[in-house]
Amino acid sequence: MGLWVLEPKTGEKVPGTVHVDRGTEQQRVLTANLKHGKGKDEGIVLVPQPSDSSDDPLNWPESTKNFHSWFLSIGTGLASGTCFFLSPSASFMAKEIGTSVSQLSRSVSVLMLCMGITSILTTPLARIYGKRPVFLGLGILGIVGYSIVLASPKDIRYIYAGRALWGAAQSGLEYLVSSSVGDLFFVHQRGFHLALWHFGLAGGNSLGQVIASQIVQGQGYAWAFRYAVIFMSAYIILLFLFAPETTYTRAKKYDTDMHEVLFDEETQASSAGGSLDEPVEKADYSVNVLDPETPADRTATRKKSWVQGLRVYNGHFSDENYFKAVLSPFATFLLPGVSWAAYSYGCAVAFSAAFSVTLSQVFTVEPYNFSTSAVGLVVLSPLVANILGNFIPGPAADWIVIHMSRRNNGVYEPEFRNVLCVPALLTGLLGYWGFGLAINAKAHWFVPVFFFGVAAFSGSILSLISNTYLLDCHRKYAQDAYAAVTLLKAVMTFAVAFFVNSWLADSGPIQVYFVVGAIHGVGCLFGFILYIWGKRIRLAVHKSEFIQNALRWCGNKG
Repeated sequence: MGLWVLEPKTGEKVPGTVHVDRGTEQQRVLTANLKHGKGKDEGIVLVPQPSDSSDDPLNWPESTKNFHSWFLSIGTGLASGTCFFLSPSASFMAKEIGTSVSQLSRSVSVLMLCMGITSILTTPLARIYGKRPVFLGLGILGIVGYSIVLASPKDIRYIYAGRALWGAAQSGLEYLVSSSVGDLFFVHQRGFHLALWHFGLAGGNSLGQVIASQIVQGQGYAWAFRYAVIFMSAYIILLFLFAPETTYTRAKKYDTDMHEVLFDEETQASSAGGSLDEPVEKADYSVNVLDPETPADRTATRKKSWVQGLRVYNGHFSDENYFKAVLSPFATFLLPGVSWAAYSYGCAVAFSAAFSVTLSQVFTVEPYNFSTSAVGLVVLSPLVANILGNFIPGPAADWIVIHMSRRNNGVYEPEFRNVLCVPALLTGLLGYWGFGLAINAKAHWFVPVFFFGVAAFSGSILSLISNTYLLDCHRKYAQDAYAAVTLLKAVMTFAVAFFVNSWLADSGPIQVYFVVGAIHGVGCLFGFILYIWGKRIRLAVHKSEFIQNALRWCGNKG
């Protein structure tokens, strides 16, 4: 195709490359066997294709799907907002507890490490038993965690233990919500809803620090933990009542984002006895998705009632072996799209943590001398930046999908979203390098605060686009892939939060934030490489026996 996305030299079909526009007569003929949208989406092919069952989440009413997306994103914001929420109060807390700021900041490292480990341990459970029991179980675990902190809020050991359990609890809202977006929405709709989830992560983190700093100033830091327990308890009750299971098993013929069969290809296959290029592997796809479903295609014929939706256990969705499946996230690192998302998102969160745990160190001393509440207000800058960095690029990415696909003869390539790596690179270098220079020069407080926001804006764009690229390229492995992303992000954040205070004290802000900016830039360049060569890479991955066997051996059947 055009637009600088290089075609495979063999001309073979590539998973992830699909028709989404049917604006011309030729495109309408090619996609005549595929379901398309209605209303404002009239000219758009639905990818993946919905089944005929009313219980298929793709067929849920738009209001129900939107509510589910907003509700899970709010929960993500609540969980994320209570991870770094006491970072602006680190100096005050350290004095109260009788420890150092560095030692207290390492509780964040413990939290992140437990988050990553738990994501690996629970992703097979979510694939076998569904997402709902994992959401509920981990939510209860988080309540127990901060209750432990409240049992002895001045004992650093209790803080470490409680933060560890809270980190484990947040893992579900870190990696399962994004794959839920794949359960609920079509390719052309995902940008906004992934942006919503991503804002819950990044914006919740920023807003949590602002709110908690005011609570600490007025009521003491123990009350911040109390409010977290109260609100999380209320959320888990609402989750039980209003968030049904989104995991759904539909026939392979509907997974057109993995293998698309067009009308002319289907006609040829039928005349040749129903075989395609690979008769055994692709036979399931050679069925017209507009044909009525067979009993084997259906998992339910009637829509579940609200009471039925309250079930925590909804049966087995997979028969894989748990212990082999635990290795599945590691196998997904063989997919370049997963490695890019893990690196980009890991950098964004780790560097956000670097800002958070050093705020008190930077702004409570000369020349700023901020109070605890004032340090917390500094985080309003990345909060505004995260709003802009998610709700502008998210819808913009969905518009780019349609616009570039129309210029590409109606064909969508996941790489199209990667054009947003350009603003991510420019604003990232400006933000990180500008912050380091401003702090070193002891500039007016507005200058470093402004660059803090610019850096957060760039991180939001890069992590959002890379996560969306992952989902569009590898939806079959999305759940494990996001667990892998969460693991690497946790390890990177653990490392950065563990030593950044000492590094800043020893080397100064210019070296620290120039290195951070350069590392961010590498993630943007990775996105450019995937834009040009990504389609060839996707085909190579699909044809690689080593990679496919590794994924299958780990029990990941999609």
